[in-house]
Amino acid sequence: MVELNFEKIFKLVMICMKISQCHPETKINKYWVLRSIMIFGVYTLSFLGLSNCIRYYLIGNDYFNAFKNGVPIIYYVCMMLNFGIFIKKRFQMRNLIESMKSDYSKACAMDKRSKKIVQGFAAKGRLITIFWGYLMVGTLCTFIVKSIFLTIYHSKRSGELRLTSFYEVYYPFNISELRVYNTWVYVPVYLFEVYFTGLTELLILWSTTLGPIFMLHACGQLELVKIQFDNIFENDNVDENLNRIVKRLQYIYSFVREINECFTLMYEVMLKQSVLLLPFCSFALIQSIKRRQVTVEFSGVLLQSVITSSIPCYYGDLLLQKGEDLRFAAYNCGWERVHKPKACKTLLIIMTRATRPVAIESIFSSICLDTLTNVFSQAYTIFNLCLQFGE
Repeated sequence: MVELNFEKIFKLVMICMKISQCHPETKINKYWVLRSIMIFGVYTLSFLGLSNCIRYYLIGNDYFNAFKNGVPIIYYVCMMLNFGIFIKKRFQMRNLIESMKSDYSKACAMDKRSKKIVQGFAAKGRLITIFWGYLMVGTLCTFIVKSIFLTIYHSKRSGELRLTSFYEVYYPFNISELRVYNTWVYVPVYLFEVYFTGLTELLILWSTTLGPIFMLHACGQLELVKIQFDNIFENDNVDENLNRIVKRLQYIYSFVREINECFTLMYEVMLKQSVLLLPFCSFALIQSIKRRQVTVEFSGVLLQSVITSSIPCYYGDLLLQKGEDLRFAAYNCGWERVHKPKACKTLLIIMTRATRPVAIESIFSSICLDTLTNVFSQAYTIFNLCLQFGE
């Protein structure tokens, strides 16, 4: 089973947060400002270049390339918003991480069944980070492999060197034409585009996986409380056990409330991001097939967009279900077979509070599978509009 060490289990997420200067333990000082300017300055230059590129394509009524280049712009805007939100909420994030570390240390002294539950949910969180890490590397490699393959193909076909860009972007000052033959222009532009894509993937990894990690931990803690209701009225110290459950539930509800404080705005950004990215990527894929162009890299971006919204919604729905399971466990604990008025009053309070959903919220909706369905529905509507522009 997984060793209950937060830093080791989620090492990949912590490394990505440190590289992008948003780890909760990172000191905000003049050196942080300087490093952030160096990291995000080049990132912002790429955004400005893409904005100019979209303007150029829209003037020429080339909606295919305009929508295609709108994908990285959406990523830039959403990632910078997430970065700003995370910096603002870094103290709450640190509290959440410290709470998980504390719970992991307590789990080491638990019985085998309870420890296995905590380890199981920690393993699921780790699996998300590993999966997303592979997807991040795979998406980046798809762009690189495509450019290398097309460079070799076009060079052999024409009998002279014809360099293929990492990402098809229009640049002013004849840069777009020069980079096809001139390696001195091609290499800096290529690295420039790789940097933008790589940093975007880095930001996506921690902003997408951190919320589900916290949700899974809350699910595990609710599961621990749920098993405490097994045969609770068959013990002598019922009142004491119920009081411990109440205190534990207060801690879990507080933990979930803190998740909401950190991620409410971030998840609203994520949902709006998916509503735009899904139709744009789908439109780019379909139009490229019609034009007999190779845009296989957008398959990875499309898959990434689907997973970006699906993972939080799936585990948000799981958290809702665990809250419901807890309420049913409290009701079915055997209270009707004994006469303990004080214990029954405490149990009634627990069940009354459990009727309120244990949910992760965005600004306008809960993060669950119903919300994911709405996102796909809205994305499909925008996709149909994109098709109308493409005709």
